[in-house]
Amino acid sequence: MTERTTGEEFTYTFYSEISKNQLEGYKKLQDRMNSAAKMFDGYLKQDLSFEPDLTGDGFHSTARISFTSLELCLAWLDSTERRQILNEAESIIDYKYNSLVEPQSFNQWLESRRGSQTPIWKINLLVWLALYPSVMILIVVGQGTLGRLPLPLNMLISNAITVGVTGWWLVPWLSRLYSNWLKTQSKRLNIIYSSSVLGFLLLFLLFFSNLTYG
Repeated sequence: MTERTTGEEFTYTFYSEISKNQLEGYKKLQDRMNSAAKMFDGYLKQDLSFEPDLTGDGFHSTARISFTSLELCLAWLDSTERRQILNEAESIIDYKYNSLVEPQSFNQWLESRRGSQTPIWKINLLVWLALYPSVMILIVVGQGTLGRLPLPLNMLISNAITVGVTGWWLVPWLSRLYSNWLKTQSKRLNIIYSSSVLGFLLLFLLFFSNLTYG
């Protein structure tokens, strides 16, 4: 396992809906996931929390796993070991989850490579610009393949693809393209560059709105 490097931490977040009957099995699953993740380079920690469902039928679970870098985190997320554990969990405790890359994680990752403070709202816009077309394109091209899979498996594969595309390519590319904006404090440049991001998002919206789905 590699030692922690200051400023390099990257965190991936999983949200799960757990019934009362699934709770113990889910805790054991997370223990297994944590033990397996510890064997991978860059592992830092896993944080697990539960909140009671308002209906009283179960729990909302939040699991955050942290690695020293985005690349090492993705290596764990896409690993054979993790997929095997998830496949077993789907058949044993029948759990469903959603996952989210927190914008703060991209912020920390970009800052570690640039050595300067970047406002989080700028990172949020770049992540939004990268994620929206990625997700929409995946939905369009995957209607006949991923769209026919069970939702948990669909989400697992779709998230792996979008995380790979945004994390390894789009966000780093956009951070280089918008490097001057990420560092500037000029109000004029902030307005110009922010408007360009929103403009691209609007163009994507118009483009995808004119496509035929189904």
